[in-house]
Amino acid sequence: METQELHRGRLIDHIQLVVADLGACRRFYEGIFRELHIPIGGTAEDYFWVDELFVSSAQSKA
Repeated sequence: METQELHRGRLIDHIQLVVADLGACRRFYEGIFRELHIPIGGTAEDYFWVDELFVSSAQSKA
């Protein structure tokens, strides 16, 4: 039986969330990433992204 290896780093790569309340979601993630010293990568009226996480509203064409 093989021994499992422990890998530290990213566990999920490129994830998109579609949310009902983009403003509340952005405030939530801004607080988390601020504490982790990871800047928001970009924003628009209907989406934002940070690192490998992309969050958009249901109406966004993104």
